[in-house]
Amino acid sequence: MAITVNVLCYKSKTLGNGEHPLMICVCMDGKRKYKSLGVSVRAEHWNFEKNIPKSNCPNKEYINILIANKKKEYETEIVKLKSEDKLFTANTLNEQISNSVKPKTVEEAFGKSSVSCPLKPGDSTPLKHSTMPP
Repeated sequence: MAITVNVLCYKSKTLGNGEHPLMICVCMDGKRKYKSLGVSVRAEHWNFEKNIPKSNCPNKEYINILIANKKKEYETEIVKLKSEDKLFTANTLNEQISNSVKPKTVEEAFGKSSVSCPLKPGDSTPLKHSTMPP
């Protein structure tokens, strides 16, 4: 079961600004699953043979870091699933990567704040700004 993870410029889709989206492609058992990276580039800024941004690409460093981080995230998840002998498909792998980041409230992330607000909901006195003319 060979699994490959590549990032490519999706040339068949052109966005309204003339750019093409970068997609992560998971190939497994002859099936491909694409997922957008949320970044797009112009065709003249992408090397289609090597699947990397050209040297004249704006934000080349940012794009390269984003690609490396995403590929590492997918490869880490693949190694984890293989080591646990779990069966997975390209589709379930994409779902697990997407669900790995869950939004949290501030209270969930940092716990209950030890600082309390001295104002109560009924204490809604309008504040006056000293530099504004009356």
